[in-house]
Amino acid sequence: MDSRHYSNHRTLHLLLGISRRQFPHAFDEEWIDCLQNEPVECLIQIPSGIVQDHWPSSLKNFIATLISLAFPRKQADLKKVALLNNVITQGMNPKKRHEIEALAAVVDSVARDVETNTIIDLGAGQGYLSQVLSFEYQLSVIAIDASSHHGRVTHERAERIKKHYEAKMRKSRYIIR
Repeated sequence: MDSRHYSNHRTLHLLLGISRRQFPHAFDEEWIDCLQNEPVECLIQIPSGIVQDHWPSSLKNFIATLISLAFPRKQADLKKVALLNNVITQGMNPKKRHEIEALAAVVDSVARDVETNTIIDLGAGQGYLSQVLSFEYQLSVIAIDASSHHGRVTHERAERIKKHYEAKMRKSRYIIR
């Protein structure tokens, strides 16, 4: 057994041990006994739905159910990537700006695919992604962060951005008339 296999195997034992202590009845003992003896190469294939013939049928059925509940994995159609203006990107470095542009397009694509208009941004931080989704993609966003400081910063930025977009809307109304 090479050292990588041993290290990964030890990690699996540790994770299963921690999980068993925290959730003593959450795992079928037959599954644990089976998985503890599997090589890492087999274990890393579980998220793809690949199971072994000798595994308990209840484990194979459980994995098949999990796979059936997952969103389809496909390349997001990113035809609509918003190039962000300087008002909404205030405080973002170039790397963050690029990440937010790309991630917002992916979130918008998934939201459209599943026909939702509401996004929950857990761990929203300073609200960069939430604000781009709201102002640029017209999605309803609930931004949640544990830091009250981030909440204040996000709210202040949102007010500045809102004023910019309201002024932009007023100008477009004057042009139409």
